[in-house]
Amino acid sequence: LFNCAEPEAITLALAKIAADTELRQRLQDEHVLLGAYANRLTQVNPNWTLAESQAPQPFRHDLTAQQYWHDHLPLWMDQLGVQLVGGCCGMAPEHIAYIRTQLDQRKQQT
Repeated sequence: LFNCAEPEAITLALAKIAADTELRQRLQDEHVLLGAYANRLTQVNPNWTLAESQAPQPFRHDLTAQQYWHDHLPLWMDQLGVQLVGGCCGMAPEHIAYIRTQLDQRKQQT
């Protein structure tokens, strides 16, 4: 499970797995499920240190529940093999509720 990272970083990690045929086969052989639980935090400065931090990491304002679903989750599930989805830091109940609604709609369509 990839969690507590920006959805864009999770997409990159999943794409690397998808591009590695041998790794994908090993994961399949071992019955490993892929999952992704992104956060809604802004990018962390590479020079950040806990000792110098005086405030919590701010939330992104460009990642609504609808944007999280439409911009990331279908790609993860349909093309990159993710079977478990959710949200981490900053993902509010409305994000999870929207994911659930979309998953229910998908299920009804099959």
